[in-house]
Amino acid sequence: MPPSGVVFDFDGLILDTETPEFSAWGQVFAEHGVALELDEWAKCVGGGNPPWRVDEHLAFLVPGADLTKAKVRAHAVRDEMLLQLDLQSGVLELLDLLDELGIKYGIASSSRSLWVDGFLQNFEMRDRFEVIRTWDMVGAKKPDPRLYLSACEGLGIDPANALAFEDSPNGILAGKRAGMQVAAVPNSVTERFDLSMADYRLTSLLDADRVFFKNF
Repeated sequence: MPPSGVVFDFDGLILDTETPEFSAWGQVFAEHGVALELDEWAKCVGGGNPPWRVDEHLAFLVPGADLTKAKVRAHAVRDEMLLQLDLQSGVLELLDLLDELGIKYGIASSSRSLWVDGFLQNFEMRDRFEVIRTWDMVGAKKPDPRLYLSACEGLGIDPANALAFEDSPNGILAGKRAGMQVAAVPNSVTERFDLSMADYRLTSLLDADRVFFKNF
């Protein structure tokens, strides 16, 4: 039978903000004569515990680097890319299907509420999500399960009967620690990560159709 509720990650799943972030910092690293390796970047995608900071990694590789200027440069490059973003494939179709099926849904994100709300408002989607939980609201980032537990509580659903959609190892681990089933939907960056802890792996949210929920 279908899940009683669905909780979505945000960055990299609903909107692929992770690829611009990685690309922008990769450009800054290259300008400093070093490379930002994907396996290092993976430590921070979706949260990370303990926290891993890309600017500190730059300082390790390039002692004396001006981190303030590096951040300003990376954010400028990233923000230019973010302006070109659209919703990931299948987002609107899946929300429409969940509404039709009467399945509650929300968001659990390791980003700040201002970040998540801003993007959702730009796409006129803020009111579609009954519950949104972010790290500044809960006080924890993934892979800590508190974001998912809080989202499930807000939706009034049992995590054991809920499904999380995630794109990163940290997020998948958070969902599993919360007692949920997890569907991995990787993006162009996280498709190279180990997502084997997920119960399902989809190529996009378009794969989460009626048949998928019927066989849940």
